[in-house]
Amino acid sequence: MIYAFLRWLARRIAGTVLAGILSIEGREKVPRTGALLVCPNHIGTVDPPLVPAYLPRGDSWSMAKSEYFANPGFTRWIFTAYQAFPVVRHTADRAALRRAFALLNDGHALVVYPEGTRVEAGVLAEPEPGAGFLALRSQAPVLPVAITGTQYALPKGRIIPTRHPVRIAFGRPFRVRQQHPDGRRVRPAEATDAIMLTIAEMLPPQQRGRYADLEAVRARVGALREYEPES
Repeated sequence: MIYAFLRWLARRIAGTVLAGILSIEGREKVPRTGALLVCPNHIGTVDPPLVPAYLPRGDSWSMAKSEYFANPGFTRWIFTAYQAFPVVRHTADRAALRRAFALLNDGHALVVYPEGTRVEAGVLAEPEPGAGFLALRSQAPVLPVAITGTQYALPKGRIIPTRHPVRIAFGRPFRVRQQHPDGRRVRPAEATDAIMLTIAEMLPPQQRGRYADLEAVRARVGALREYEPES
């Protein structure tokens, strides 16, 4: 119940502050049941509350950096209440991976930011291999999410949000193939690149960053995507 209330509260605040300039697209593409690996880009402080709030799944969980859970208090409480669990970034955190796989195996939605951190420049950056590892091992459908504008809606160091257009777009789910067309085994880093490529395709050119050369990335990992049938 507390998670449902917090998601409602996040939508209420965002809908009030960003009335008329908040765009949520592609919710109809989101599978309502079953395992789902939700992979957004991460450019703003408000991304972690907004993505689960507008994801049409009440059974979603999120990975969040372990620092938020280090000490008792409000920060740890609010992240736990928002169905987030800790991951030690830039490591193969086995406890976090076990929990992630357990959630996916039980048919839940899991929000993972492939870049592993907020990219304040607002463009796609070098990702961690974790999202690709989860996609390969679980074979859960990946839901790409493209976010624009949130770095301006709540800039670093501010507590009060500002009015700036924000767009959250949910893309078409796909699975990451475990082999290349020539039979080579897909590495986690390549799987993550396939996820990032799909996000890049949904973003404006100026926000694609490391994935600006779409054709080159498609040639390398585009064939690793197996899209879910459209309903």
